[in-house]
Amino acid sequence: MDYSLLCKKNLNYLSIENVAKSYGENVLFKDLSFGINKDQKMAFIAKNGTGKTTLLNIIAGDDTPDSGNVTIRKGLKIAYLSQRDILDENLTIEQTIFNSDNEILKIIEQYENALKDNLDGDAYQKAFDLMEQHHAWDFETQYKQILFKLKLDQLDKKVSSLSGGQKKRLSLAVILLQKPDLYILDEPTNHLDLEMIE
Repeated sequence: MDYSLLCKKNLNYLSIENVAKSYGENVLFKDLSFGINKDQKMAFIAKNGTGKTTLLNIIAGDDTPDSGNVTIRKGLKIAYLSQRDILDENLTIEQTIFNSDNEILKIIEQYENALKDNLDGDAYQKAFDLMEQHHAWDFETQYKQILFKLKLDQLDKKVSSLSGGQKKRLSLAVILLQKPDLYILDEPTNHLDLEMIE
């Protein structure tokens, strides 16, 4: 089927066109082209060292291709669960959630500032409407439900004392709460037991 026809039928999230990446003499991939549409699930399966993580980094914007184009739909929200552990070891589980770059947390902060600063009716109404629009009133319930489902119910436990699997689950909780349009997961089952994978 013609890829351009497929894009018209489905909402195209991103397109990879003739992408190449090398490190010195080692060519990881070249002339790689594909697209990802709304509601589509895709997996990259290949031997270690063949460039799967590099390709995901390119899609997430953490790396650039040597040639080719990556086109991402305007306004598309992407969350990336990388293999690297980027959690702050000094924070607790709950502090990690509140320290994340989450749009809902910014909306809650804006609303709290509107209350605290006794802003005029329009500014307060705008903050209130954003809370409604993003269901921010339920954020505490949402993050606790996700953490408890991932068996991270000791909210005051320090990240430094978590196992590799617990850290992976906490990183997953952070991106689930972002509610992105597109999830990019790099080996998300690493360090997880069968129950957690299921």
